[in-house]
Amino acid sequence: MRIQNTKFFVGDQNKKPMNKTGSKFVKQSNAFDPVTAKKDSAKKRALKIVGDAFSNERKIDNDINSRREKIGELLNKIGDARKSIGALEKSRAELRGFYGVAEDSDEEQDLKLLEKEFRKNMPGSKVQLTAEENARLAEIKENGLSEYQQRSMELLEFESPFLEEAYEAEKGIYDEERVINGIKLERLKHHPILDAAKQADEIMDEASKEIVKMIVDEAKENIDKKVEEEKEKAKAEKEKKEEIEEKMKSAKEKRKANARLTEELIENAAEVTSIATDVREAQQEVKEMLNKMKLIEDDIKGSAVDENL
Repeated sequence: MRIQNTKFFVGDQNKKPMNKTGSKFVKQSNAFDPVTAKKDSAKKRALKIVGDAFSNERKIDNDINSRREKIGELLNKIGDARKSIGALEKSRAELRGFYGVAEDSDEEQDLKLLEKEFRKNMPGSKVQLTAEENARLAEIKENGLSEYQQRSMELLEFESPFLEEAYEAEKGIYDEERVINGIKLERLKHHPILDAAKQADEIMDEASKEIVKMIVDEAKENIDKKVEEEKEKAKAEKEKKEEIEEKMKSAKEKRKANARLTEELIENAAEVTSIATDVREAQQEVKEMLNKMKLIEDDIKGSAVDENL
C-alpha cells in the first residue's frame, strides 16, 4: 500500500509560498486560499477512502475473531458433552461387569444392535441398518430385553441430550468455519486496502493536476491583465505624447504668429519713429524760426530805444 507516497502537495512541500507575483492562491492572513482548500478537500477524501477501507477490514477481522471465539465456545460445549457421555459409558461398562456379561456374548451383541438403532435415530446420524439387523431387532423386542439390557439402554437414553448438544455444536462449528473460509476466499479475490490506496493516489493526482491548472489559469489571467494594463498604459502615453506634440505645434504656430506680429510692430515702430523724427525736425525748425523772430523783435525794440534817446 503506497499511502505514504501519496502526493498531498504540488511542488516542494518544505518550501513556504512566496507571494512575489501577487497570486491570489498564496495564503495571506485569513484570506481564502483555493489551492489549500482544494488540497485539503482531496486529502480529506483520500483519507476517508483509505480509512473506510481499513474500517471495513477491521470489521471483517472482528467478525472472524468473533466467529473463532464462538467456535471455541462450541468446542468447549462438545468437550463437556463428551465428558458427560464418557461418564455414562463408564457406568454402562461397570453395569456390564456388575451383571457379569461377557463382551462376546449374544446378550452383549444384541445390546450393541439395540445401541446401533438408538444412534441411527440421533440427529445427523449416518448409521444405517441392514435388513438382517432390522429382522434381528424385531426378534429381540418380541422376546423382550434382559434386565441388563434394559438398564444399559436407560443409561444410553441419558446420553441423548449430550449427543444432541454435541451435534448442534459441531454443526455450528462447521457453519462458522464455512463462513470464515468464504471470507478468506473473497479476500484473495479482492484487495480493498490496496484498491483504496490506489484510489486515494488517483484523487491526490487529480487534485494536483487541478491545482496546477488553477495556478496556470491564474498566471495566464495575471499575464493577460498585465498585458491589458500595458496596452492601456501605452495608449495613455501615446495620447499624452500626441497632446504634447499638439501643444508644441500650437506653441510653434503661436511663436510664428508672434514673430510675424513682432515684425509688423517693428515695421510700424520704424514708421512711427521716422514720422516722429520728421516731427521733431519740423518742431526744431519752427523753434529756430521763433528764436530768429524773437531776435529780430529784440533788435527792433533796441532800435526804437536808441531813437528815443
